[in-house]
Amino acid sequence: MFARAGHHLGDIWTCVEGGQVHLFFLNCPTSVERHTRWSIGHATSDNLFHWTDHGDLFHSDPANPARSCLSTGSVARFGGRYVMGFLANHNTPNPRVIYAESDDLAVWRELPVPGCDLHGSGYGRRGSKPFKNPRWRDPFLFEHDGWLHQLMTAADDTLPDDADGVVAHMRTRDLENWEFLPPLNLPPLGTDLECPKLYRIGDRWVLLVSMFFLLQSPAFNARQPAGLNANTTFCLTAPVLEGPYTFTGDARVLPADIPGGPYACEAVCHRGRWCLLGTCWSDRLGDRICDPVPLEVTPAGFRGGAPGNRPPGR
Repeated sequence: MFARAGHHLGDIWTCVEGGQVHLFFLNCPTSVERHTRWSIGHATSDNLFHWTDHGDLFHSDPANPARSCLSTGSVARFGGRYVMGFLANHNTPNPRVIYAESDDLAVWRELPVPGCDLHGSGYGRRGSKPFKNPRWRDPFLFEHDGWLHQLMTAADDTLPDDADGVVAHMRTRDLENWEFLPPLNLPPLGTDLECPKLYRIGDRWVLLVSMFFLLQSPAFNARQPAGLNANTTFCLTAPVLEGPYTFTGDARVLPADIPGGPYACEAVCHRGRWCLLGTCWSDRLGDRICDPVPLEVTPAGFRGGAPGNRPPGR
């Protein structure tokens, strides 16, 4: 488990290098309201149970409208270095992704590129019921076929407003010029498909998206089992990157209520084994990143079991 005393924690993203897992996470002091002034922290672990906190890499600047609140991002290896993309101005009418690079995942340099914003993308600007501002957040970067691809939580204004959430898709070779592509071909799931994460496993593409109850379409929510936490992470698969993506049953990655209800989960392959990490929010107990949940790779994608056991003698 990872926590930082006196701080709220938000979404996470990871990168594994040489047996060490680098964890990047949103955080702010508990004196500040969540989702209003996130900074981006950095921690490392060699076993996913015990973490070393290295402090913050990037900070929000309330005095700067372009950086009023940082938010969720991701890291990919591209062009001989690591690239991080994260949102610069969360909860504003003009969300924009900015980028940084690193040689070692510890020291980062913000890149002087325009950033990837919603204007000109072809994606919708309609807000959803829980969020009044346009949906353009949670960039997920990955390299494929010589391109740096990016997925985003986005909207299609031509769809019904209870199922207009899409996963936007774009690609670049230089981080300055972006080719905006059609969204991934998904069934209608809800209004905001949060924190999309995509993995190539064998001959399948495995997609994770997270939705809490208010974000799910009525039809999709009706598939969810009674009595279990409806605020969770879901899995879909496709034979090709663009889709179509399909799901089995209720599409839940976690088949039961894992303690703390981790959300915005990410799959991590560490030392040849897949596991799930996610954020557990609690004003009473304090926010934390859950202990790793073992994952099985099935034809339907990832399926989780009971939380993992701690390393012997640790």
